[in-house]
Amino acid sequence: MGLDVFGRIKDIVSANIDELLSKAEDPEKMADQMVRKYEDAIKDLLGSTASVMASAREAKEKVDACDAEIKKYGTYAERALRDGNEEKARQAITLKQEQEDLRPTLMQSYVTVKVQADKAEEDYRKLTAGLEKTKARAEAMKNTVRTAKVKNQAGEVQMKSVSTAAGLMSQFDRMEEKANRLLHEAEAKEELTGRGSTAAELDALYGDQSKSRVDEELEAMKKALGVTNAEA
Repeated sequence: MGLDVFGRIKDIVSANIDELLSKAEDPEKMADQMVRKYEDAIKDLLGSTASVMASAREAKEKVDACDAEIKKYGTYAERALRDGNEEKARQAITLKQEQEDLRPTLMQSYVTVKVQADKAEEDYRKLTAGLEKTKARAEAMKNTVRTAKVKNQAGEVQMKSVSTAAGLMSQFDRMEEKANRLLHEAEAKEELTGRGSTAAELDALYGDQSKSRVDEELEAMKKALGVTNAEA
């Protein structure tokens, strides 16, 4: 359990949080998931750490109990000798020596498990502190993502507004161009129409007023016959 938990936490701690979050579809969700994984690993580590610390306490209690037995049987041997009971004193000393022979093994076991317990406790406290740092980094990244989203939204709105304004200006330009075209066409038509009427008017007033050949022949005939205009 312990090694597995350490491996999980090591993967989380050693991971490049910024890179992972930048590649995630939902960086905020990814950040929360990483924190939860860290917290779950810490909970599992708490159990294994508490277990090894309990083993250390049990080993220490066995050493203390052995010392108490050594002291107790030593006292019993002394009392037996004072009472003149050498046999009982011998029995007490035998039990005392058995505990004394056992003590080095118990002490070695205690020292071994105590080292493990101290290391586990130290690692647990370090990783707990690391959890707070990971939370802070994840929260900072989430704030960065939120800020980026706001800026992106503002940028999209700005781009849309600029695009809309550009489109309206383009439409206005086309309408203005069309209006100018219509005005130019109207002015051209007016100019052309004005020229035609003026020419017709001038022809009527000042055009060729010479008589036709029919009129000339008619006048000559009248003169030959002595017919005047009045008589006709």
